Amino acid sequence: MLLVILPAGRARAAAPSDEAAKARRDAMAKGAAFLEASQQEDGRWGMGRGDVGITALCADALVSAGRTAKDPAVARALAFVAKAQHPDGSICDTPPQIKVYSTSIALTALTNAGAKADAPAIKKATAFLLKAQGGASGRLSEDDPAYGGLGYNGAQRGADLSNTHFFAQALHDAGVPLNHPAWKRLQVFLSRCQNRSESNDGLFPSTDDGGAIYTPMRGGRSSAGTVDLPDGRQAPRSYGSMTYALYMDFGLAHVAPDDPRVQAAWDWIRKNWTFEENPGSGQAGLYYYHMVAAKALSVRGKNPVEDARGRKHDWKTELTGAIVRRQREDGSWVNPRDRWFEGYPPVPTAYCLIALSACGE
Repeated sequence: MLLVILPAGRARAAAPSDEAAKARRDAMAKGAAFLEASQQEDGRWGMGRGDVGITALCADALVSAGRTAKDPAVARALAFVAKAQHPDGSICDTPPQIKVYSTSIALTALTNAGAKADAPAIKKATAFLLKAQGGASGRLSEDDPAYGGLGYNGAQRGADLSNTHFFAQALHDAGVPLNHPAWKRLQVFLSRCQNRSESNDGLFPSTDDGGAIYTPMRGGRSSAGTVDLPDGRQAPRSYGSMTYALYMDFGLAHVAPDDPRVQAAWDWIRKNWTFEENPGSGQAGLYYYHMVAAKALSVRGKNPVEDARGRKHDWKTELTGAIVRRQREDGSWVNPRDRWFEGYPPVPTAYCLIALSACGE
């Protein structure tokens, strides 16, 4: 799915152990069967809000699990997603809402499925996202904290790293050229999301630990809360899912592997190595964390990984184990810490299928 090479290495990562590989395949088969069984007749998954984005995520998960665009469940889902395209190119619910989030995930699903009939929808969705990026239309200057990023509906009301991560993934999957100015703009926003005062333009009090926060807007905000600094100020806390997203997005945006920003993000990951929680945020967003960690580590290209204490980790086997043992009898996953739709089983199940797929690459 991903072709970009992240820091340190072009060597192919070691395969997971035979036992982990079998557990991964079995879990993916059960998870895919759960998604198929829970799909609604019109091809969607969802709870009446954000259904287009959720459906696209589930379709992409099924493709990750080995289904093709001709598979009935995938075909129904892709048809539902494609029909949701609006005249401006966005792909989202009606009335239009969370346009960037839904369009980004839809674009990834449509491109990864590879159905030729969806080429026009892919072209229009790509154009919509490129236009929506902060600074692309000329309405935001580079001094604006949202420059280069996106929020749920664009950048005019602010931008965050989560929506920007889905956007970056979508542009990469759609094959946006390396010389497109969107990547340079993206680098600016990514730098401003990092807890690193040398490169975040002083938009928020920083812990300088190299990790990432949710948004640099309004003095910096983190879903993981704050940290008390020695000078009495409070800094937004770095956390795992955003730091892996930052690390991966630096690669997508063609930042050099030896760049200090990339190295600082990797150092934070090594210091906070775990798959038992979303470090800094506990169980909140655990399965999203698993997905983005798996994708980032799979394109890094090295296994095992050595943490900051010098311990080596077969990350594919470790992450597979962390995911598989949390699978429910019906093949689904669900997070009791219900934030960001992870209490709705199809969403964390899709995250887990995508993560497990990356563990086998």
